[in-house]
Amino acid sequence: MDAAVSGVHHLKIWVNDLARSHAWYEQVFRLRLRTRFEDGDGVVRGMAFDLPGADVQLALRENPVLAAALSGADPFALQTTREGLDAWTAHLDALGIPHSPVIRASAGHAMDFLDPDGLQLRLYAPEEDHAAQDGAERLYRSGPPPG
Repeated sequence: MDAAVSGVHHLKIWVNDLARSHAWYEQVFRLRLRTRFEDGDGVVRGMAFDLPGADVQLALRENPVLAAALSGADPFALQTTREGLDAWTAHLDALGIPHSPVIRASAGHAMDFLDPDGLQLRLYAPEEDHAAQDGAERLYRSGPPPG
């Protein structure tokens, strides 16, 4: 048996208010609804979406306690290109969503912004030719989240 991982199936984000986050994520990422998840009491508290341009699903799950605990965290980065970061800057500006400037990162460029619950979302554009670095050259300290 080959115990290998072949990719990422989905990213799950815990949210305080599913309706609010659904509207926000749909507007920001142009998500396409795939599935609604109904709890035993008949209330929909989860949704899964296709994330255009990526071979991964994005899931939202209503859980105010976990959403509050993750406020300020940056658990993953979504990949784009350097030119894509400029397009994201224009897109977020048009939506009135505050974001960091595009910064030089450890092996490319990045920018951050916050979702409605304070989760830090990072867009990352890796360098096309990023040779392995060692030691202090690989040390990267991000600034405070945008806000």
